[in-house]
Amino acid sequence: MARNDLIIRVAGEGGEGIVSSGDFIAAACARVGLEVYTFKTFPAEIKGGYCLYQIRTSSEQVYNQGDTFDVFCAFNGEAFELNKHLMTPGTAVVYDYPGGDFEPDLPEGVIGYPIPMSQTAKDLKSYRSKNMVALGALSVLFNIEEETLIRVLTDKFARKGDKILNLNLEAFAKGKELGAAHEKTDPYRVADPQGAKDVIIIDGNSAVGLGAIIGGLDFFSAYPITPATEVAKYVAKHLPKRGGTLIQAEDEIASIAQVLGASYAGKKAMTATSGPGLALMSEMLGMFTMSETPGLVVDVQRGGPSTGLPTKHEQSDLFLAIMGAHGDSPRIVLSVEDVKDCVDMTVEGLNIAEEYQCPVIILSDGSLAFSTQTFPTPDPSSFEIVNRKRWDGEGEYKRYEMTDDLISPMADPGTKGGLHVSTGLEHGETGAPKYTPENHELQAKKRFDKIKPIVDRYRPVEIQGEGDADVGIITWGSTIGVVREAVQRLRAEGLKVKGFYPKLMWPMPVEQYEAFAATCGKILVPEVNYQGQLSHFIRSETNIKSSIPYTICGGLPFTPAMIVERTKEILS
Repeated sequence: MARNDLIIRVAGEGGEGIVSSGDFIAAACARVGLEVYTFKTFPAEIKGGYCLYQIRTSSEQVYNQGDTFDVFCAFNGEAFELNKHLMTPGTAVVYDYPGGDFEPDLPEGVIGYPIPMSQTAKDLKSYRSKNMVALGALSVLFNIEEETLIRVLTDKFARKGDKILNLNLEAFAKGKELGAAHEKTDPYRVADPQGAKDVIIIDGNSAVGLGAIIGGLDFFSAYPITPATEVAKYVAKHLPKRGGTLIQAEDEIASIAQVLGASYAGKKAMTATSGPGLALMSEMLGMFTMSETPGLVVDVQRGGPSTGLPTKHEQSDLFLAIMGAHGDSPRIVLSVEDVKDCVDMTVEGLNIAEEYQCPVIILSDGSLAFSTQTFPTPDPSSFEIVNRKRWDGEGEYKRYEMTDDLISPMADPGTKGGLHVSTGLEHGETGAPKYTPENHELQAKKRFDKIKPIVDRYRPVEIQGEGDADVGIITWGSTIGVVREAVQRLRAEGLKVKGFYPKLMWPMPVEQYEAFAATCGKILVPEVNYQGQLSHFIRSETNIKSSIPYTICGGLPFTPAMIVERTKEILS
């Protein structure tokens, strides 16, 4: 597939402005109408340690962070050494020399641009402006639109006063001079401006928060946990503007209990956490199921188990999300593909919880949490908003009435005539405890059967590619974007490959899985976990018994090239 994009990677010590440098480049590209997809990773320590930010920008749509970088900016020797093996002939490297902590041994064919970032910043008596020197050099060497970039910097630093703003702009100008002094011998440049578009560029966690606001959220409670904390930060900033409430609970158990209480009181409620928090919430999620109370949990997955890799990428909570419960405890599990999906799926998650009166879990991940992406500015009026079925006040109120669709009307506390018993005990239609074998089987069937229709009512699973295929690739979550590009490349080479991208993870749309597999010779299932968790459910729930798991769990996502290579191995 012909490339029409540029990938810039900036790396160095945490605290040197690596992330802000990447944010500035991404924002500048987005403002001139370019597509942007970023990826960042950093250590779990408060400050220090290796930090990386990758920006992929193009005049055409991009679905992922890309294979590797075209341009690399090394803030220190550690960053250079960690990325040296990825440099190929023609790679452009901007590095801190002289005055930095290293003199690089550039691989053969790599094009180097030494820029004295540290020394220039010291001469300006502001070492913190080192990243501005680097940014200036990158802008002139690789065609990052200067006027727009300066506006981005001004918007950021003007609030800190003229002194700070002018110092950063001076460091940026010095970097430009240093970059312009080099003869450019590489072919890389950011695509020309495409004209301003009505887009936003935000990260996945903020997109979850935005989706929650659009979806009519009333109450949010959470305990801070990496990498989900920024969801709460976004909601805390915006939910009070529409009369909602946010609470920082003392732990994850308290947060999910507060969500349960708020929902019982008639409010749309949710929380956001990561794997360790979701594990602690399992008992209370059973209470949601038993009491048939709506509630949304967004799980931003990270490397595990235990504290594991708090700031790294993994897709290893599928078992926990689907099966992490005591007793027979049905729930609905969704997953998100990209940053835009974080908005859309959060709205859907709230709607589904309200409609089916059950817990809904949305699986995001550490890569999406911090990745930013451009997409059209959402129009809140374009979203359908669903509210729970409420009692009309007629006749005797039965909280767990056996209705035709098995979804019983709810009565908010204080509703005249709506008095009922609500506990975690098994109950009859009125809510009063009832322990007979016949009743327990009846109520368990009610709780399971009421959510079955979602398999047919939810949007069909997207299939990329037509006709029969030699290899069909089934994947989920943020790996979808990687596979999309891989399938494009493979089909462009004339290979018969298709993609299958479920968003409803549970209940599984089994018939759709089986119908897709029937058109494919072999099935490949790439996912970022050690056990092949989706592969397990495919084997156990469908008649597809010969799927090929492809798993990684090193803390980083797949690249399109990895999928292309593995698929070609299967084809050969």
